[in-house]
Amino acid sequence: MTPVLCDTYEEMSRKACELAVKAIPPDRESLISFPGGDSPVGMVAHFVRMVNSGGVDISRTRYVSLDEWVGLGQNDKGSCGYFNKTSLIDNLARPFLDVHIINGAAEDIEEERKDLDRYIRCYGPLDLSVLGIGLNGHLGFNEDGVDFDLDAHIIPLSKTTKKVMGKYFDSPRDLTRGITQGLRQIMAAGKILLIASGIKKRDILARAFHGPVDRSVPASILQRHPNCFVVCDREAGAGL
Repeated sequence: MTPVLCDTYEEMSRKACELAVKAIPPDRESLISFPGGDSPVGMVAHFVRMVNSGGVDISRTRYVSLDEWVGLGQNDKGSCGYFNKTSLIDNLARPFLDVHIINGAAEDIEEERKDLDRYIRCYGPLDLSVLGIGLNGHLGFNEDGVDFDLDAHIIPLSKTTKKVMGKYFDSPRDLTRGITQGLRQIMAAGKILLIASGIKKRDILARAFHGPVDRSVPASILQRHPNCFVVCDREAGAGL
């Protein structure tokens, strides 16, 4: 894991975007994935501007979402799909070659999981996986205690995730499961960017970076990836 320490959130967002763009090959088709949540907002905005200005060509790039709350689709405010749609997809003047957004509201959620697996198997492995880190060290909805060898799966939400998820919604939501890319798919990516900002992420980021590789901190598995960058502001990176 290579640390990239930035002074501010804005600098972190810009640097993460620069590193992301470099992972998109200009001469072949590719597959990339971004997270939802607060941390990637600035990075995604920079990415959209680069695409729209012609700074990066995504005409041969496919996009697949990382995760979703089971029970929510991309039209539900606060969902990961809604973030992907309103912050990224709808703002692109030059579209991706193709887009696969997980539908957590699918009538057959097991078939939706299989579709995610099939998509990554067909067009992957990922050239780029951008990730955030949860307060319990989760990546996507790979919650603490998760099996490192899973592909796409459906998983119960941890107590930590349930506690903090209210910030994404205008009213209380009774959500108990997530659907997510598995750590085996993430670890197969050619390049990984882990982005983090704010003092609340300091301790868990330090544990993921310096601690043992252990299921109790899923992000610790990134220590084993040969091309992983940890891009963070000074507050989040203080423990590095």
